[in-house]
Amino acid sequence: MRAFAHSFTGLVTVAVAMSSLAACASKSSYDTAVSRGDSLQADNTQLQAANARLQGQYDSLQNLFSDEMQEASLDMELLRDGIEIELPSDLVFESASLELKADGKEFGTKLVNYLKGNQYLVFVTGYTDSQNPIGNLAQRYPTNWELSAARAALAVRYMVGEGLMAKRMWAIGRADQDPVASNSTADGRAQNRRLRIVLRPPELVGSTP
Repeated sequence: MRAFAHSFTGLVTVAVAMSSLAACASKSSYDTAVSRGDSLQADNTQLQAANARLQGQYDSLQNLFSDEMQEASLDMELLRDGIEIELPSDLVFESASLELKADGKEFGTKLVNYLKGNQYLVFVTGYTDSQNPIGNLAQRYPTNWELSAARAALAVRYMVGEGLMAKRMWAIGRADQDPVASNSTADGRAQNRRLRIVLRPPELVGSTP
C-alpha cells in the first residue's frame, strides 16, 4: 500500500511538472506569435508610408514633366514598387549615333536635380528596334545588345556627370526584346527605340538585377 501511495505521488509530481512545462511552452509560443504580429504590423506600416511617399513623388514628377507629357514625348506610370518613365530614343540621341541631343540633356538634368532630393535607385534600360546597327555604328556595336546597353550606359554616365551618385544607378540593355509596337513599320520601330527609367525607393526594392 505504501509502495502504491509512493508511486501515485510520483505520478502526480510528474504530471504537475509536465503541465508546468506545457504552460511555459504555450506562453513562449504566445509571446513569439505576439512578437511576430508586432513585427508584421510595423512592416506593414512602413510599407504604407513608403507607398504614400511614392504617390507623392509620382505627383511631383508629373508636375515637373507636364510639358513633355502633354507633347507626348514621354510616358509616366506609377508602379507597385516605383515610378516608370519611358521616352523615345529619338528624343534623347542623334539618329544612328550615341550622341546626346539637347533635349536629352535637358531631360537628364531636370531628372537629376529632382533625384538629388531623395535616395531613389535608378534603373535605366535601353531598347532598340529589330533592325541591326549599320554603317560606322555597326563597327563599334555589331548587334542591338551592344547598342541598347551602350545607350543606357551613356544616359547613366550623363546623370552621374550631373552629380547623381553612381552607386544608385543601373544600366541595362534589352536590345529588340519586349517591343511595344510592330517592327514592320517605321512608326512602330520608332516606338520600340526607347529608354525606360524606373525609379525605386530603397525600402521597396527586394532585389536588384
